[in-house]
Amino acid sequence: MAEIFYNLLNSEAFWVVIAVWIFVCIAWTERWKPVLDRLGKLVVKPVIFKTDPNPENVPFYPRDFIEDSANGFRNTLRQPLTDLIRVVSNWFEHLANLIYSKDHPFRTLGYLLLLVCFLFFVLADAIAVANTLVVLDLWSGTLPELLGRFDIAVFGGSLLALIIGMALVFETRSDTSEFTQWSERDKQTKSLALGVAFLVTLLSLITLIAWALFRLIELQRLDSSPFLDGLLNWVLFGLVPINSALAAAITFLEAIRGFLCIVIILGWIIIGVLYLANYAVTILGSVIPFFFDIAYRLIYVSMDILQWLISTPVQAIVWPFKKIGEVFSSSSQETLTKSPSSLKTPSKK
Repeated sequence: MAEIFYNLLNSEAFWVVIAVWIFVCIAWTERWKPVLDRLGKLVVKPVIFKTDPNPENVPFYPRDFIEDSANGFRNTLRQPLTDLIRVVSNWFEHLANLIYSKDHPFRTLGYLLLLVCFLFFVLADAIAVANTLVVLDLWSGTLPELLGRFDIAVFGGSLLALIIGMALVFETRSDTSEFTQWSERDKQTKSLALGVAFLVTLLSLITLIAWALFRLIELQRLDSSPFLDGLLNWVLFGLVPINSALAAAITFLEAIRGFLCIVIILGWIIIGVLYLANYAVTILGSVIPFFFDIAYRLIYVSMDILQWLISTPVQAIVWPFKKIGEVFSSSSQETLTKSPSSLKTPSKK
């Protein structure tokens, strides 16, 4: 087979036939002009996602079907993400209405700050309880490094608790609290919170004084005594976890809303990711039909040119016989037309 192709390509007669073939294809303008016109209409058609005003002017190119398929494919890909974005956005918008108010824009910041304080109070209480268990010989193992930081517990149960207690005293007594929602709660709840806030403030002052006395004893600026040591141990290991627990209790409601703030921030990130995914899916749903349409047009052009190249010389060979047939057909038709008038019945004399 390879030898046959080799001899054929090196044959002069083969190239003469090819030259004559190409000459016939080019010279027969009645054959290539329709092809050129058809391919020109196909090439200048708009992209697949735009409506074609003349969808049926190119045969074997189902423009309406391709347009409907392209739009349906793109919408099918992006519709689930679009619905998911709408549902998630509505849900997080509802959550945002719970924590944000145009009349009190700083409440969102207050929720976040009180969430941090609440977590710090919980940690301080855990540290104080762990150290108390060690002092009472109820803990035989080694404490983790974080739980061994008793200074963090003292800071949370004294200074930080004092600041939060004083702040909540003002917030609960205010008619328009700016950083919390205490002004909108009922009178009984506000009274209870106000009492706890005063108690936290008082215990924080006692804890700070006890911590100061403890430091003076460590620096040998104050003489220790069994009574003073016992009192300081009772305050530091007893009041610190109690104060941290009370401070965590009065900040819990705002900490819940602060947690919602974190959830909403994460929700914005999730919605952003969903929008990017939807955008990517939309691009994918647009690119695939676009390239399919381009590929279909290229195949159409190739096949149309190929059939023109193959069929034109064949039509040139058939054309003389076709013309002869048309001549004989027209002659026969004329003969049949003239025959009735030429045949006359002889008259009788």
